[in-house]
Amino acid sequence: MDRSATKENEVCRSESVLHKTQYDPESDQQLIHPILEAVAMLGERPVKALQKDPLHESIDIEAVEALLFGPGRDSGTNAFRRTVSFEYSGYRIHIHGDGRILLSEPNGPTN
Repeated sequence: MDRSATKENEVCRSESVLHKTQYDPESDQQLIHPILEAVAMLGERPVKALQKDPLHESIDIEAVEALLFGPGRDSGTNAFRRTVSFEYSGYRIHIHGDGRILLSEPNGPTN
């Protein structure tokens, strides 16, 4: 069984996925753009409105991009197993090594 599919299914079961998008690391687009576009779309607001809540205050997105998609990354099956998750602007964001970006509601308090 594909572990990336298993990991995504675990996320889907434990948290309701609100939006799914795909990042293409081979394109000229930076990783920050699909994340901001998805958050803006879910919040029904323009991307520009997110300037009040800068992404860099939640995570170093350039470091995430280098880790998951930078030179020397493992492009084999290990790429699908890597995931970075963080909270930003009221959403839990999961970025997978294969370019999948999932947005869900943030985790509730731990008991």
